[in-house]
Amino acid sequence: MKNKYLILFLLFALTFYACESSYRNKFEIDTSTLKTQKIEIKTYGKALFEADTTQLKEELVRLQSEFPQFLLADLNDPANVKQIYDFVSDTFLIGLNRQVRELYPDLKNLEKELLPVVQHFEHFYPAISVPPIYTYISGVQHEIPVIAGQDAIAIGIDNYLGSETKAYTQLAIPKYMTYNMHPYFIARDLAAAIYDAYLPPQPNAANILDEMVMAGKKLLFIEAMVPGISDEVLLRYKTEQLNWATKHEGEIWAFLVGDQLLYLNNYELFKKLFADGPFTQDFSDEAPARLGEFIGLKLIRSYADKHPNFCIRKLIDEHDTQTILMEARYKPATK
Repeated sequence: MKNKYLILFLLFALTFYACESSYRNKFEIDTSTLKTQKIEIKTYGKALFEADTTQLKEELVRLQSEFPQFLLADLNDPANVKQIYDFVSDTFLIGLNRQVRELYPDLKNLEKELLPVVQHFEHFYPAISVPPIYTYISGVQHEIPVIAGQDAIAIGIDNYLGSETKAYTQLAIPKYMTYNMHPYFIARDLAAAIYDAYLPPQPNAANILDEMVMAGKKLLFIEAMVPGISDEVLLRYKTEQLNWATKHEGEIWAFLVGDQLLYLNNYELFKKLFADGPFTQDFSDEAPARLGEFIGLKLIRSYADKHPNFCIRKLIDEHDTQTILMEARYKPATK
């Protein structure tokens, strides 16, 4: 009899696990059949800072054919050459470049880390080609660390030196922002930049529900592109922040539904739920920021789990947020 109950329990557990992980199974792909089997990341920053400044114009002309996306300016104009000279002669930027070279002596490991992102995008969106990827010294443009354009993707590699980097302190970057400035966020940020640049734009949000659904879609796309990404990296939360949000998930949802806030278009509420910061004070000093994104991800995951034939492309193309809400049947328990 005990064996019978044990078998039933195991069957239930396996069924429950399969249901829980069903949408994630769709993200497991056979990469061996894809066209892209390796990527080569070109280092514009290294090339630029190694240029001989005593004959900078000639050096820039030489680099122009290799890095046309970065050197579009007329190099016969002395003002343009001087602007670049001032950039590569800046002692702060020289120091950043030195730190980058120490942390990333070559990009082989980074190429291996980013290859799955490109492959997963190729699998789900075969008609869209990812352009060449470059790294460069941005001067710590941390609010846009990865720029994706039609002809190139540029990673500001100096934005990923680690949260304790002295340069970040000198620039007075808040601690909650420097948390995201680690190498293990690069793949996540690349996927986010691809989503913003190459997929059709989502409709403008008319209310809180729309904003949450859009945030959840983007986060699930990132999850699909970055195999094995943790929720901490995905949401840009510390472990204790994720634990707080998870513990209070039901209460946050009850607050939104009970006070009928989902369909409001209120700037202060948008800011409370989606603005970045060290915490969300209206909930608790321990509550992380961007709780609207957290709930949006949970809502979209619930939607994905309820659809055995879930497809990330169909989800992103579905703009009826009310339909998504109804089919998600999202009901987190309150504690």
